[in-house]
Amino acid sequence: MRRKVPQRVPWGWSVAGVVGVVALWQLACILLKVPLYLVPSPLATVEALAADARILGPHLAATAWESVLGLAIAFAFGLAVAVVMNASRVSRGLLYPSLVLSQAVPLMAVAPLVLIWFGLGPSAKVLIVAFVCFFPVTVNAYEGFRTVDPLYLELLHTLGARRRDIYRHVVVPATLPGILAGLRVGGTYSVLGAVIGEWLGGSRGLGVYMTRALQSFRTDRLFAAILLVMLMSLGLFLVVDGVGFWLTPWVQRRLRA
Repeated sequence: MRRKVPQRVPWGWSVAGVVGVVALWQLACILLKVPLYLVPSPLATVEALAADARILGPHLAATAWESVLGLAIAFAFGLAVAVVMNASRVSRGLLYPSLVLSQAVPLMAVAPLVLIWFGLGPSAKVLIVAFVCFFPVTVNAYEGFRTVDPLYLELLHTLGARRRDIYRHVVVPATLPGILAGLRVGGTYSVLGAVIGEWLGGSRGLGVYMTRALQSFRTDRLFAAILLVMLMSLGLFLVVDGVGFWLTPWVQRRLRA
């Protein structure tokens, strides 16, 4: 008897759900006559987005660059730490508690320190993004290493396989789904980290634009920036998901079985 595997929700239903929420939002703003400075309607948000498109361009590019670069740094260091923790119990005992404790430190306490140490330039925002994304990438990669079947490793050792062949044929395929899961989570967190860093100081980025919109009580512009943050997070998630679809065809075949 073939085991049933939950299938992905069709994109059509996802789009329909979003359209329904937006339509209800627009209808509520019209019927309740909600003031623009409290909650702008979707139409007012799109109009503000179109009116400030030229201004938003550089801010959007700055946030996107900080998010992608910070996520890449978190991926490189997170994967390296996961490999070290997987190498021995001693290294896991030394690193894992510190890794967990780092998440107990509030981001709003870490971000100002990073800005003090590295200034208000883009490098500080990149480091904040890397700090935010480091934990999910590392933990998911490490859990991926733990899913490797030891029987396969023993078989390849018995056959005299070299270390690189073991990683290529067993370790990497078993670990990739976990690594990609961490990148999906990190991709959504990365934009949030960049925006928080820009809130605290800087001259360019969506966080700076949101601060200026809030100070001038332009709620429609604030919602327009929030919309861009959401779309950017979704875009990074879809890019990682697409890369994962291409890199793990055996997982897709199992899901379709």
